[in-house]
Amino acid sequence: MGVILADIGATNARFCVLQNGHLSEVYQFVCDDFANPYQLIDSFIHLYGKVEDYMLIGAPGAVVKNRVKWTNRKWHLDGTLLKKKLKLKQVVLLNDVEAQGHALPLLTKKDFAFLQKRKLGQGPQILVNIGTGLGACFRIGNSVFATEYGQNIVANGQNIESLVSGPAFKHLYGSISKQKGSVPSVQITERYFKGDRAAQKTYQQFYLEFSKCLMNLALTIKATGGVFIAGGVLNETSLKKMRFTQSFVKHPTMKHLLKEMPLCYIKQRHFAFIGLKALAQEYGWS
Repeated sequence: MGVILADIGATNARFCVLQNGHLSEVYQFVCDDFANPYQLIDSFIHLYGKVEDYMLIGAPGAVVKNRVKWTNRKWHLDGTLLKKKLKLKQVVLLNDVEAQGHALPLLTKKDFAFLQKRKLGQGPQILVNIGTGLGACFRIGNSVFATEYGQNIVANGQNIESLVSGPAFKHLYGSISKQKGSVPSVQITERYFKGDRAAQKTYQQFYLEFSKCLMNLALTIKATGGVFIAGGVLNETSLKKMRFTQSFVKHPTMKHLLKEMPLCYIKQRHFAFIGLKALAQEYGWS
């Protein structure tokens, strides 16, 4: 009895297989290479060589009745249809950051870079992941709740993702550097470490905006159990150098509370699969 685990984003998709309590290697695909998620999943199965009994999929969107529509890509996936198509015993869809949220209690100190070192407690926790979009979830006790925080409307009808996301980061760099054409986030980060002033200013302004969003979320749920951040745009060195923690706690009346919240950057690259594995085992699939 095996379980196909999938972490399908808007830019990249990753798969692995859970068998006898062990995870396989991670298979990675570029979403732009496929017309739809069904084609992508078929490609993985062809590469892997067989179909397992169950499938658990994290995707970047709101899941309703085991169906999901990608927030930042014109894709949709129906778990019931996929189950019939592949003749599986069960397919469960969930929000991608929700899947990551199930991994939080299973991560160890080596998986974190503490930006504000406090003892991780039993209180409410939040996880925010910056990728093609801005995803967030709450964890209270053993329950994880997905949100669509990135779609909240702010000034001038814009949503939060238009200010805090991978595309927003690249747009900000283009505006500051006045460079024509889109520069990949990886190159902006490389330029940051080489001392490029436009890249450094980009990180400074981006982190300032992100810290406000994170502060609002932390106060909304009073996240005394921990505030966790992840995503390819973020990195430990720049978070510390740009004094992200100081921005996070800068509040006129709640600074004392924010200072007591553990603030952690998650270094573990594929921690979504830790959460997906835990869920599959909870379902009794492995």
